[in-house]
Amino acid sequence: MILGIDVSRWQSKVDWSLLKSNGVEFVFIKATQGNYMTDQMMLKHVEGANKAGLIIGMYHWCDPTVNAEAQALYFLNAINGLPYKMLSADVEQQWGDWKEWSNGRVTKIVSPTVISQNAKTIVDTLSKKAKVPIVVYSRASFINTYAKPAQSWLPKYPLWLAHYPYKSSTVQTTWQDFITSYKPSIAGPALPSGCTKWTFWQFTGDKFILPGCDTLLDINYFNGELADFNKFAGITTTTTTNTPAASTTSTLSVEERLARLEAQAKAHGWTL
Repeated sequence: MILGIDVSRWQSKVDWSLLKSNGVEFVFIKATQGNYMTDQMMLKHVEGANKAGLIIGMYHWCDPTVNAEAQALYFLNAINGLPYKMLSADVEQQWGDWKEWSNGRVTKIVSPTVISQNAKTIVDTLSKKAKVPIVVYSRASFINTYAKPAQSWLPKYPLWLAHYPYKSSTVQTTWQDFITSYKPSIAGPALPSGCTKWTFWQFTGDKFILPGCDTLLDINYFNGELADFNKFAGITTTTTTNTPAASTTSTLSVEERLARLEAQAKAHGWTL
């Protein structure tokens, strides 16, 4: 599986070259939220990641209290002209906006139908207007509890799922130690009901501090190898082989070799 990270304004200092040299191949960068906020670190993150050679995805945090089409267009306008290879709609909770509390108990919540339909409209709009893969970020527990109607349409899209099989304590370590000592104890994230596969897995949460970033960093897997990732992202790679001119003569007959030498001599004004 291929390593990647995701970042937002909370990661203000990132050494992209150091991350790349330690095996990080891709990044999802927060771009927008609702139709009212563009992440203040977006452009700096994109510039650094692109310069270091990381494959870039941009993501939008979906707000079910805001018109869905307006959010999709706000997102696309904010990232216009940036070198991204994939887009993601982040479908998760923000309890302060979506719930009403009374004496420590939830008294009201945005309905699962509204959450699902809002996210679906955003994703469908992005699919129509952008010529890159559209990924949906969420977690199984959120979909199954707070956005159950989304179970019907999520299987149509690549999924980026959060599932953290670690204890809550923070760990500061090296990339080598992280890769060898902190592999997830499970094979993959929990899937929302009705879904059978995942494409990306955010498997660390706010747990690890690693070289290349001074703050906690979310680490992700792509479910496949680098060739699979390049295919998913629409990246074509070509291998150019320089064949020495002398090696081509081994397939020529003696007569053909003599004719070629004669032509070369005449071109230089030599008389045979």
